[in-house]
Amino acid sequence: MPRIALVATLFLGLAACSGPPWTLSESPDAIALRWYPDEISIAAAEEAAELHCRSWGKTAELAHDARDGSAEVAQYRCR
Repeated sequence: MPRIALVATLFLGLAACSGPPWTLSESPDAIALRWYPDEISIAAAEEAAELHCRSWGKTAELAHDARDGSAEVAQYRCR
């Protein structure tokens, strides 16, 4: 079973890279995401941040959220 979980996690990680929200930067302690709110909701960004942080055994916490033109940029801390 652990091998199946690993493959599923890798697949989800690759799928997350292909579309919004786009990752601007990431580390074990944080992730920055960009998306267009008229295309996807902040809930999708929160889910992507949570997936990233969970891979390090942590949970995501919104640190900063701002508009950049018509795009939204959010930074999440992994705690």
